[in-house]
Amino acid sequence: MNVLAILKNFTFRCKSVFENTTTKMSKRFLNWLILTIRTVALIPGKINFTRNQRDGGRTAKTFASNFKTSVDWMKINIGMARDCFGPGDDIAVAIDPSFISKAGRLTYGIGRFWSGVAQRVKRGLEIMAIGAISLSRHTCVMLGAVQSPNFRTLESEKQMSMLDWYVSLVRSKANELLSLTDILVADAFFSTYEFVNEVIEMGFRFVGRLRANSYLRYLAIPDPSAPRRRGRKRKYGEKVDFSNLDMSVFTSFIYEDSKGIKTRCHTAVVHSRALKRDIRIALCPVADGEPLVYFSTDIEMGPERIVGFYRTRFQIEFGIRDAKQFTGLQSQQTRDKERLDFAFNLSFTALNVCKEVIRKDYPDLSVAQFKRLMFESYLATTIISTYGKSPHLKIIQKINQRLTQLAA
Repeated sequence: MNVLAILKNFTFRCKSVFENTTTKMSKRFLNWLILTIRTVALIPGKINFTRNQRDGGRTAKTFASNFKTSVDWMKINIGMARDCFGPGDDIAVAIDPSFISKAGRLTYGIGRFWSGVAQRVKRGLEIMAIGAISLSRHTCVMLGAVQSPNFRTLESEKQMSMLDWYVSLVRSKANELLSLTDILVADAFFSTYEFVNEVIEMGFRFVGRLRANSYLRYLAIPDPSAPRRRGRKRKYGEKVDFSNLDMSVFTSFIYEDSKGIKTRCHTAVVHSRALKRDIRIALCPVADGEPLVYFSTDIEMGPERIVGFYRTRFQIEFGIRDAKQFTGLQSQQTRDKERLDFAFNLSFTALNVCKEVIRKDYPDLSVAQFKRLMFESYLATTIISTYGKSPHLKIIQKINQRLTQLAA
């Protein structure tokens, strides 16, 4: 492996990503954006304006001013998703709120949000992460992030709940997401009538999970031999008892996960009283616990796809984790709304480019190994370009300080 070629190859791949998108940018801004993505990809540790200035060759003020530029990140990342996934891939859109640590009092949107890692409410920021997941490839391409306002702003200025905000967010991105797929996957928090009904009206088919104590009813099966009676015909049967399934209604199927583990599950079309509609559910047993109840609003969807989509949804969690660890999702040196939006989406786009380069050119490397090689390539290129082919002691003395800064 030629370490010196990694940096050049990354820049080439990054240029090709923007050449394949229809997003219009000036040549000057595009060159700066490619430089910034490359800088984010090679910086080890915390990523902010100060580190970008040191390793990116531009001043911190230049980075800060350009971070206020509006970029159609969704279109760029959807283009990468189409390039990553094949035409026959089974694709769904996944959404997931994520907590972002942030100190201070003047940052836009700062408030108290739920942190899944800490399992409690913490002070900081929240973003809604959007990703495209592939059922066959078992991977996720991050499409973008939208920052959530805090509860006080929503209640006082917009008269909205947080769930209403999530609905409006999906509605604002619906046309772009529907151009990719009409299947939307989210965790159990979103399995409410208010959210599910709205996204169905937008044109999505929703896949989610229900609690094991959800009130589900069998559909009434008409008996042709029963005598005719006055009044409306019965629409629903008895409540579904998960510990004693009616196997005349439920059918069994074998679900095989990505690791080859096979599980005997059950599926049926039932009525959900909470969602006020018929849904297809897939019951997967859990050792010494209540069964997992996955569902889809599309009753014709295969149960294997329902379980597969929901379990593949967890890949968006890995995307958020990698962005926090490697591309500076949680270390932004700004308090401004526009700059925060630029920084969050830049982090996801830089991660997508890194994974795209790894997929095409270095399939044996992890993201951490790739970042280390990127920095080593940058360090070696800087040394060679400064020393030249015939190093001189005076030149060496002049760049000692520069090398010390890079190696810090």
